[in-house]
Amino acid sequence: MSPDVLSGNRVLALRDGLALRVGWGGDEQKVTWQLSATASAVPSARRMVATRLRAWGLRDRVEAAGSLVGVLVDEALWHAPGKIMISLSAEDGLCRCEVGQCPVPVGRGRDLLDRLACCWGVASTAGGEAVWFELPAAGRS
Repeated sequence: MSPDVLSGNRVLALRDGLALRVGWGGDEQKVTWQLSATASAVPSARRMVATRLRAWGLRDRVEAAGSLVGVLVDEALWHAPGKIMISLSAEDGLCRCEVGQCPVPVGRGRDLLDRLACCWGVASTAGGEAVWFELPAAGRS
């Protein structure tokens, strides 16, 4: 895939079967990834979330977001035969992440969501279920 295919959007990563696209200036605070359902999806998702949150000045959210997205992508791997969609956005210091093709978490996944996220839920999408979570800016509860 060449950058021209992405309609002028800048490619930040093209590796492990995923492409990350952001707007021209890179200051848009919303990104979407599509990952292949392979073992490399979990570390790739964690790495990409960490990179974007640092770029957006949300370093204090990197550890929690990385843990949560890793658990949810791992869960999606057991249920998604093809691609796993991840959306990440930030507005006013609030970080929101959605992992598509992910069923309602149980066990460790649910425990982590309850402990680390300020809120989370499940949404129905065209591709199945998606689990989303939000993390507040530092100092907010």
